[in-house]
Amino acid sequence: MNKERYLSTGEFAKLIGTTKHTLFYYDEIELFSPEIRDDKTGYRYYSYAQIDVFDVISTLRDLDMPLEEIRIYMKKRSPEKLLELLKEEERIIGEKIKKLKKAKEWIGDKKKIIYSALEEWSGEIRIQYEREQYLVCREADIRDDKEWAKEVGKLYDYCMEHGVKSPYSIGYRQNTADIQKQVYDNYYVFYELLDKKPAKIKYTVKPSGNYVVAYHKGSWEGFGPTYKKILSFADKQGIKPGEYFYEDTLLDSLTIENSKDYITKISCKAEG
Repeated sequence: MNKERYLSTGEFAKLIGTTKHTLFYYDEIELFSPEIRDDKTGYRYYSYAQIDVFDVISTLRDLDMPLEEIRIYMKKRSPEKLLELLKEEERIIGEKIKKLKKAKEWIGDKKKIIYSALEEWSGEIRIQYEREQYLVCREADIRDDKEWAKEVGKLYDYCMEHGVKSPYSIGYRQNTADIQKQVYDNYYVFYELLDKKPAKIKYTVKPSGNYVVAYHKGSWEGFGPTYKKILSFADKQGIKPGEYFYEDTLLDSLTIENSKDYITKISCKAEG
């Protein structure tokens, strides 16, 4: 053997930018073996010609192709088989790109919600225009916290099954009639709030228009005084509250440690 034409495992690993461990493992699973093996010393030697072969394996690994699939391909490689593999990888990459785009969009929307809570929060009650939004609702007449959490989980699962992920926390819809009777905890309708109309999933429209809006600081147990202020404000403005109040927590346990600092947007459509 002319050693000048061959590289030791360490030399070859350094040249191609991998580790000796990787080369040993690839040899063990019969994916990529040295061109020469010294039976006496156990040393492995690789040729310069094997650099291109390893480069093919590295490229396929960069595409997240399983080692077993690469091994099978390398045993019976051909232009046709490579084309078949690349078409499948192209499809997989396309799906990943879609997921990454959705994730990036979700992050952007979540940032906007947090900025909104930080910039707009005040004790002031006001009338503001709200664009049309969409609610994926679920109803549960339950008072047990554990069972309630299970129902919320079912809503999450339903939305995930249909590719729907809201940047908002779970929202709650209350009947105005209950609020006017000072019943502030009659929770049985909750929802995922969406800014874009979902496809292939049932939803309820939260209509566009003017809304009476208040930003409440604290946990839901303290909503009572805020609701009283909203109703008083509406009465002074000659506004008839719509059928429902919507509670959308903008800053919750994801961003705040203490519930006394939570920020919840409470809104109700302003009728004539």
